[in-house]
Amino acid sequence: MHRSERLGAAWGAMGIGGNILGVIALGPVPSAYRPGALDAWTAQTLAHPRATVASAVAFALGLTALAGWAAALGRFLGGPVARAGAAAMAAAATVNAAASLLPLVLVLHVAPGCHEAACAPVARALLGSALCADAFFNLLFGLGLAAVGGALAGSLGRRWLGALGMVAGLATVPVSLQIVSDTAARWLAVAAPLWLLFVAWSSALLWRRPGLRGPKAPHESETPLARPG
Repeated sequence: MHRSERLGAAWGAMGIGGNILGVIALGPVPSAYRPGALDAWTAQTLAHPRATVASAVAFALGLTALAGWAAALGRFLGGPVARAGAAAMAAAATVNAAASLLPLVLVLHVAPGCHEAACAPVARALLGSALCADAFFNLLFGLGLAAVGGALAGSLGRRWLGALGMVAGLATVPVSLQIVSDTAARWLAVAAPLWLLFVAWSSALLWRRPGLRGPKAPHESETPLARPG
């Protein structure tokens, strides 16, 4: 059993779960991560502190796990393009994991020390920073995912998985315009299911291929993910 591959698959599963739970917890805060609704986002955040904290924690844990999955996938796939793409995804997830805690800071540490009107400038700064970090995540994660998908489709033999990665990555990049556009923010409803499916599929492959990254047999040139199965 190759522990790093199985661990990478587990990270992927936790990343999916954390991000889904984060979205569910934001149910009472529909204006979250919308650039044209920062004031509404502030009001909803302060009105629903438990939902905000639960969502922030779920996103932070899920994105941290996603970084672990990306790092494991990059090591497993090998090749400069796949490794670079996976590193970009891991970096994007790590930055966004930290920034996803900013609404929690607003609820637990800023709001108790000021009235709603007095909190407004700090609240806009914190939530705007979280929005910017999320936009950066969608840009870098999308580009990295497209690179990994291209490597899979072009040279590693998993064409359908590679095609999904490229489509998901290219669909995610426009969401980075959420920093100025509510329409781009809503596009996440299309992009997120695609990259979550890619994470799930690649994690399943990692789980099924333990111990196969040993020395290659003579004339063996394919990586484990390139083999049919």
